[in-house]
Amino acid sequence: MVSHRVLIALDTCSGWSRGVLRGFAQVAHQHGWTILHYHPNVDLDWIISEFQPEAAVLGPAWQGPWPERLRRIVSVAVNVDRSAEGVASACVDEAKIADMALEHLLERGFRNLTTFRFNDAAFGVLRESRFNAQAQQADVRLQPGWWAASLAPSVEDKEMLMTWLSQLERPCGIFACCDPWARVIARYALDAQLRVPEEIALVGVDNDLVECEIISPPLSSVAVPWLTLGTEVARLVQLGLSGVPIDGRRVLVEPTDVVSRRSSSPSAIRDPLVAAAVDWIHAHADRRLSVPQVAKAVAATRQRLERRFRQSLGRTILEEIRRAHVEIARKLLATTELRLPEVAKRSGFTNAALLSVAFRREIGASPGAYRRQSRGVQLGNE
Repeated sequence: MVSHRVLIALDTCSGWSRGVLRGFAQVAHQHGWTILHYHPNVDLDWIISEFQPEAAVLGPAWQGPWPERLRRIVSVAVNVDRSAEGVASACVDEAKIADMALEHLLERGFRNLTTFRFNDAAFGVLRESRFNAQAQQADVRLQPGWWAASLAPSVEDKEMLMTWLSQLERPCGIFACCDPWARVIARYALDAQLRVPEEIALVGVDNDLVECEIISPPLSSVAVPWLTLGTEVARLVQLGLSGVPIDGRRVLVEPTDVVSRRSSSPSAIRDPLVAAAVDWIHAHADRRLSVPQVAKAVAATRQRLERRFRQSLGRTILEEIRRAHVEIARKLLATTELRLPEVAKRSGFTNAALLSVAFRREIGASPGAYRRQSRGVQLGNE
């Protein structure tokens, strides 16, 4: 087996880069490559002269034009799209990330929405612009995001941040374009005595477990399978090392879903009857539920409750029941090794077949496919 030397310049400070490195290493070890792992600020000329790598992988920290010396070897950009420059790229679907965050907030009844980003990094700009464009087509009030409202410097200006937060019409759902930025909002919301999630709901991106769990309350976040992205990078490298032209090729990896935690847990549902019904459904979703049961629990007629559900949420009681069952099943699939029939039983479905049908409808993937992909998310963020 030929031991190819492959340079990968990524730091280990964030969950996403650690996930990419682990996914990349799994494939690299299978092929017997020698991994030259360095920090992004490495002197590339020295590395190339000293080790003469046959392939190189650079992340978004590399800002300048793609180095000419790397164009002479197999080159891949990771977590940034440089395919227009003729560089093979493996990146995440930024539009899908924004769509999932928007859907998550809309499902919880938020009709005041805004965004937060701390600089003009490409990923943040793409996520924010997509979120805003889609929100403008929905029945919501889109308020100026932090960057647009303040022409914000990429520093923590406490007075400006507190002013921006205090001027938001509440309750407000905030899409922070990554988890560390959500942490900033949570900190200043606390100083401004704004309750999270009752007044300010937060959704981040990356599902970095450290970031999500040090925030109080814990952060809801769009989960990205970074381990999968790492394996896709390695597959591109392998194709290039095998003589297959990869210049300008682009591979997109989709986010998995939104991992819901308490930062966005309560619904911003203005109708108290519907809010009570939704709370009751989710509190009892580990058992079989029926529409008459829900109506009885909130002391309403079925017809009245159905009408108010459609007016407030645009969906039926039965659809809300199905969503609550699927949410429990999703968590069990991601965090346990339970077989599908047992997952179905614990999430309120009568059998695995019904679970599979509902899961595909809500998540867009089979339970088995979701479990496999969620392993990539979990491993990528340990």
